[in-house]
Amino acid sequence: MNKNDYRRAFIMLRAAIQGYGGHVRLERRTLTGSMYFIVTAPQDSGPLAAALAGQRNGEYYAAPIGPLTRDRRGQLTLAWQFDPRDIAGRPLEAYAWVVVARTDAPCAVALNGNVEGSRTLDPVALSRVVCALYAPAEEPAADLPDRGEPEDTQSDIKIYTGSRSRLFARRAGNEAAHPDDGPAPEIPPEPVAPVQAPADPPAVPANAEVYIDPPAEPIPEPPADPLPAPEELLAETAPVEEAPAVEAPAQDAPVETFDTSACVRFPTAAKLLGLDITEPWPGEAEGLRRLFATQPPAKDPPDDGYTYVLAPMPGGSGYAGYLAGLRVEGGRIAAARYALPARYAPEPPAGLERYRWSGGGGEGYWVLDADVPDLN
Repeated sequence: MNKNDYRRAFIMLRAAIQGYGGHVRLERRTLTGSMYFIVTAPQDSGPLAAALAGQRNGEYYAAPIGPLTRDRRGQLTLAWQFDPRDIAGRPLEAYAWVVVARTDAPCAVALNGNVEGSRTLDPVALSRVVCALYAPAEEPAADLPDRGEPEDTQSDIKIYTGSRSRLFARRAGNEAAHPDDGPAPEIPPEPVAPVQAPADPPAVPANAEVYIDPPAEPIPEPPADPLPAPEELLAETAPVEEAPAVEAPAQDAPVETFDTSACVRFPTAAKLLGLDITEPWPGEAEGLRRLFATQPPAKDPPDDGYTYVLAPMPGGSGYAGYLAGLRVEGGRIAAARYALPARYAPEPPAGLERYRWSGGGGEGYWVLDADVPDLN
C-alpha cells in the first residue's frame, strides 16, 4: 500500500476559552478514516460539538462531526468514522482545522487544532461558520399556551387559518367546535343596532365570509440567567503564588484560578522561567499554560535547552505520560516541544510520523517541535 494512503496523527487542541483542553487522534486510510476526541471542560460548560473547518479564497466553511458526551471520569469524548474522500462534499485535505464549540447560547469556539500543518485563521469568521451548524434555532415551542383571545359575543364568525379549509365556529359561552365533529347547528345571531353606512359603500355579497390570518406565535422569553459571554470566560487569571491559597483579583467577571496545593514545596515551572500566566501564550504554547502554572519542572529531562513538565496521556494510548517543554529567551517563549520517552527504533511508532528521534542507540525521546509564532 502506498505510504501516502495511510496516516495517523496526534492533534493537540488549543484553548480559545480558559478551562478547556484536549486532543484528537486521527487515522486515515484510502477509503476510511476515524477521529477520536478527548476533551476536558468545566462541569457547567454545557453541550459541546465538534466540526471540521476550512478556508478558500477568503471564504470559511465547516462540516459537522457531532456532539461530545461526558464519560464517568468527567472527560468528554467522541468517536467518529468518515470517508476521507467526501466530507460534506469535500475531501479531508480541504479542511485545515478541527474545532470543538460550545453549542448553547451564546455559541462559541472553545478549542481548535490544525489538521495538517499550521495556518493562520480568523477566529471570528471561524466561529461564525461553526456556530451556524449547531446554534439552536430561535423558534417558539409548539406547545406554548395560548395567551387568550377576546371572546366574540355578537355573532358566528367563520375563520379560515392559512390555506386550511376546515371551518371552526365559535359562539358566545360555548367551546370551539372540533372540525371532526361535523357542522355546528345554526344559531340565529343576536340583534345588533343598525350602523349608519357611508355615503358610497362598496358592494359586498350577502354571503361574504371573513378571512382572518392565524395569530402570530409568541416570541420565547430570553433565559433568565444566560451564560456569560466568551470575553467574560477569558477573564484574567490571578497570579499563582507558592502558597496554596490564591487570592483572586477584585472584579465582577469570573476568574479561573489554578490549584497550586501540589506545588507548595516546589516553585512552578512558569515561575522559575519568569513567565506571565495571566495572559494567553503564543501559538500552541497556550495549551501548555495550565501545566506550567501548576507543575514543577520534570526530573531528568532531555538536555536540549528546554524546561519540561510531565503531562499525563489518556488511557489506552500506550504511554504513561509525555514531556512538554518550553524554551524561553529574553522573558518570552521562543519555542515549544513535546517529547515521548522510548527506546530507539529506526522508524517512529504509528501515529508519530512527524516525530524525530533524539538520543543515542538505547533510550531517548521521540520529539516534535510545536508551532510558536515569532513575536519579535
